[in-house]
Amino acid sequence: MGAKVGPSKGGMDEINVTPLIDVVLVLLIIFMVLTPITMQKMATELPPEDEDQPPPPPQQEEQLMVAIYDDASLALNLVPIDEGKLAEELKRRLKGRAASKRNVFVDAAPDAKYDQVVHVIDLARDCGAERVGFADMKDEGPTRVTPEQLLIMQGGGLPAPTPVP
Repeated sequence: MGAKVGPSKGGMDEINVTPLIDVVLVLLIIFMVLTPITMQKMATELPPEDEDQPPPPPQQEEQLMVAIYDDASLALNLVPIDEGKLAEELKRRLKGRAASKRNVFVDAAPDAKYDQVVHVIDLARDCGAERVGFADMKDEGPTRVTPEQLLIMQGGGLPAPTPVP
């Protein structure tokens, strides 16, 4: 096939490609046989079509922060509230939570009375809080919210301006 007969004066200068062609043909036959099998296998492993909508993500529960100001006033998440409504609101917000997520934080002003702080902690425990922690946000105590900021936080926007006569 690729051999020369007769005397030669030098080395053979042609490459014998016959074994290379044999290997390529064998590989071609192997791939031709395996391709339909892998195509069938891929088609059978597809996930089923799901027409159901995914469930909505769970609502993130907001953190409960009770602020005690130096004038003995209270606020829940910066919204001013009296003690009776504080108990009702804490019960309502803690009711549907898992036991590990029933946390209440207390942020007391440095000049707040000790007995009032202890009373608020007991009130939070009575309302269903599993853990009550202390928040030390600022040296001057918890932040007060102005009425305008409170209105914006509650989604009411700014009050309508009064006309000037």
